[in-house]
Amino acid sequence: MGDYITKVVFRYILLVVLLYSFYILLHGHLSPGGGFAGGMILGLALLLYFFIFISDAKTKSRRLLVDMATVAIVVGGVVEGVKFLIAKEHGPVGTPGTLFSVGIVGIVNFGIGLLVAGTVLSIYYLLMEGEF
Repeated sequence: MGDYITKVVFRYILLVVLLYSFYILLHGHLSPGGGFAGGMILGLALLLYFFIFISDAKTKSRRLLVDMATVAIVVGGVVEGVKFLIAKEHGPVGTPGTLFSVGIVGIVNFGIGLLVAGTVLSIYYLLMEGEF
């Protein structure tokens, strides 16, 4: 898509969508949502960014999509792995109803969301591999 209006409008909408996905990722233990829902929103926002801004350059876009997916999966995996290194009490517990009220569950949701976003990008790459 080389439409100028699409690029200008989505430039402003992308910030709102990304903030919403991070809100769902970090507040998943306080409301419906969490790692999977926030990760899907994040992954689809990155795919939409890819379609609108980068899809014209085929050779560069193929490598960028794989790099984004790899970084998201590695960072999400590291965050998920950290939870096994913390004691059985799952870290410090704060005031009920606040962001860090359940220890590291909010951080673990963030890691799960990055894993899901990376998986969405990887699945798209694998499905469209022949078209690049």
